[in-house]
Amino acid sequence: MSTLVVDRVTAAHGRRVALAPTSFAVASGSSLAIVGRSGAGKTTLAEVVLGLRRPASGSITVAGRPWPAARASRHLVQGVPQDAAAAFVPRWSLRRSIADAVQRLTDGRDLDARIRRAASLADLDPALLDRRPAEVSGGQAQRAAIARALAVDPVVLIADEPTSALDPERTASVSQALVDLARSTGTALLLVTHDPAVAARCDDSLALAAPTA
Repeated sequence: MSTLVVDRVTAAHGRRVALAPTSFAVASGSSLAIVGRSGAGKTTLAEVVLGLRRPASGSITVAGRPWPAARASRHLVQGVPQDAAAAFVPRWSLRRSIADAVQRLTDGRDLDARIRRAASLADLDPALLDRRPAEVSGGQAQRAAIARALAVDPVVLIADEPTSALDPERTASVSQALVDLARSTGTALLLVTHDPAVAARCDDSLALAAPTA
């Protein structure tokens, strides 16, 4: 059974169609790249799957459950933002930000162990956990964002242009790390990108067409 199923989902900004009917499924441990021109609705789709925006029509299921779900299940779908450093509280250490996510979205048990495991999975040097976002590189901040998402044990990971601010070497490293993490942890990965090289690392890809009305 697929972990993430999107069935004829659409979205709108007022009267304007922002996402044409879209359907796909992503299995546990698999990765799907979402590609398309500007205006095709890639980020809108990511927001809908994350539960940040309600679809105008269609349905989504996560692990067999209707989505968005009750608060107790919100940890099941997590996102990796485009600008990782800006997504952290500037005055907090990376460790505190990750801990905050764990305490808000889970029962908070085994907090230190969760953080250590997530940092290891994201290949984030544990010594960086006590630094603030401004004290790490863009690639390190992106890995910290991945660690924060993984620390709450999601079954679906949504990465919206996670490498757009990185140089080519770090882009290759971070994008491959996301695909490898999906496979090793059994997480379904949805990776939004405009970069063909990043999309090629995923198991499959889906090109969105710009809405016609």
